[in-house]
Amino acid sequence: MNKHTKRFKSPGIGAKTLLSHVLLCVLVILLAALLSYALTYRYIRETRQEDLLKKAEHIARSVRSLSEEDMPQRSAVRMYEHLTDSMIFFLDTDAEVIRLSQYEGDSEEVPPKKTLPGGHNDGFKPLRRFEVLDSIDREFARRVLDGESVSAIRRFEFAQSEIIFAGVPIRNEVGETNSGVVLVQPVAQLRRLSRAFLLLAIVVTGLSLLLSFLLATQMSRRLVRPIQRITQAARRMESGLYAERITRLPGDEIGELGHALNSMSGRLMDEIKNVRTERDKLELVISGIGEGLIAVDTDRHIVHANNAFLEIMETDDSSGLMDETQGDAGLACVRDMLTECMASGQKQSLKWENASHRAVRIEATALKDENGTILGAVGLLRDVSETQRLEQLRRDYVANISHELKTPLTGIRGMVEPLIDGCMETEEERLESYKVILKETIRLQKLVGEMLDMSRLQDGRVTIELEEMELPGILQAAIRNMKPVADEAGIDLRMETDGSRLVCMGNEGRIMQVLIILIDNALGFTPRGGSVVVFARDGADCVVAGVRDTGCGIEPTDMRFIWEQVYKADRSRMRTTGTGLGLAIAKQVTQIMGGDIWAESEPGAGAEFTFSLKKSR
Repeated sequence: MNKHTKRFKSPGIGAKTLLSHVLLCVLVILLAALLSYALTYRYIRETRQEDLLKKAEHIARSVRSLSEEDMPQRSAVRMYEHLTDSMIFFLDTDAEVIRLSQYEGDSEEVPPKKTLPGGHNDGFKPLRRFEVLDSIDREFARRVLDGESVSAIRRFEFAQSEIIFAGVPIRNEVGETNSGVVLVQPVAQLRRLSRAFLLLAIVVTGLSLLLSFLLATQMSRRLVRPIQRITQAARRMESGLYAERITRLPGDEIGELGHALNSMSGRLMDEIKNVRTERDKLELVISGIGEGLIAVDTDRHIVHANNAFLEIMETDDSSGLMDETQGDAGLACVRDMLTECMASGQKQSLKWENASHRAVRIEATALKDENGTILGAVGLLRDVSETQRLEQLRRDYVANISHELKTPLTGIRGMVEPLIDGCMETEEERLESYKVILKETIRLQKLVGEMLDMSRLQDGRVTIELEEMELPGILQAAIRNMKPVADEAGIDLRMETDGSRLVCMGNEGRIMQVLIILIDNALGFTPRGGSVVVFARDGADCVVAGVRDTGCGIEPTDMRFIWEQVYKADRSRMRTTGTGLGLAIAKQVTQIMGGDIWAESEPGAGAEFTFSLKKSR
């Protein structure tokens, strides 16, 4: 498993996404809860202050004076306290001393001082008065007595705790302010309400968190599952499984990403398929070319070596070819040339002989990228043995033809010059010179004719009309034609057949040409007293004819070259001379007639040349 796969298998994207969603929801809900609690608490405080202030103003309008005679009845004050759920204080001044007044508690017994209309006696306890001594209390009292309505939440000395208070001035009939009323509520009531709201907020926050967790889980799953499928598909594509497709994709942007990945996977498969096809084609081309090809990188590691290279280097394994401790001198030359080519960047060439003494030519070229950096080298090996042999054959052909042309021309000139000079005095001498000139002219004509025939046959300019014929008559005509030559050489020339008609498809003149070439060739390599047999027999699907002699035979090294132009075997074993075109012409003619020709021989035991012709349908 590579680094990329390990990276993909780090903590799951689903857990990370879910955790991030849950944390986000928790943070939002907690902030919302804290903000709601703070705003609600502030709202309750301000509402309580405003409500308490309005109640104080209402009481202040109902009370016009705080003299002993106009003091509100205790029962009315208790009613106010009950309705406002607060304590009532009265604020007045006496000789520059600011005092707060409040009725004493119910536990104290005081006689009634006032009789209500109707005879009822509303007893009330006297007011309890105490001076305002603290600076905050004095400031608050001064503001109220100055005609200002004041409300706040703070700690007052006279209350001995933090309270919610509202102070309103009391004006008389003429609008003068000489006293005030103060409503006081303990902060504990506000705190009880705040705790109740806090409990409610906690419950709502908990339910919200639970609901948000469920929603975040569901949303994360809907978000993560397509991403997980896309990630799994990407991992499979990384492993080379490009045929994988992502299914059940949503219709959002993630779905579009999945569809894009599917499309990319399909196009990538097509591109890889095309690349592999082109690679296979290139491999086939490189493997099929006749030249050896080797490519190495800068570390001299073999990148590619085709079969032709291995065949030329005469090995089956290319793994150790660049190892300096292995191989022969040829491999050392290849290694040194590739190394020098990569070092210099210049094209290199060399020719040497391999272990089989085949001439091999190598050309090395450096491989460079677009920036000119050398990436390696390519060596092209050619077996130039055949090329050298053909070149030598061409030179021999020219030399042989020149010699064969020169020989009759020399003979003709040798006879013509004495005739011109009048050296031939008798008629017999002149007649003998004419015979030599005629013989050499016929020889020259034969040579030129063979050359023209060979040229036409190779160019495909010769067309042979085939017809049905019996082969024994053609064999007899060929023997009659060559019998004088055989008798002169002291060789027995005869025919052997199986007695059948031997009907075949061919051209009489061309069959005669092939037989004469084979008979002449056999007579040339058969010593005096030997025999040459012209035979014919019926084959399975063809008629077979040929020439068998008892001559010196053909060496195995010469056997594969006897069908080539102007090739001649060892001249020391030949009694006659020739152009070396006969067997090449015989092979071309036989193949044009739809047959084939071959030879069998043992050195010292003679040779047998056989050709086949198609049967008549």
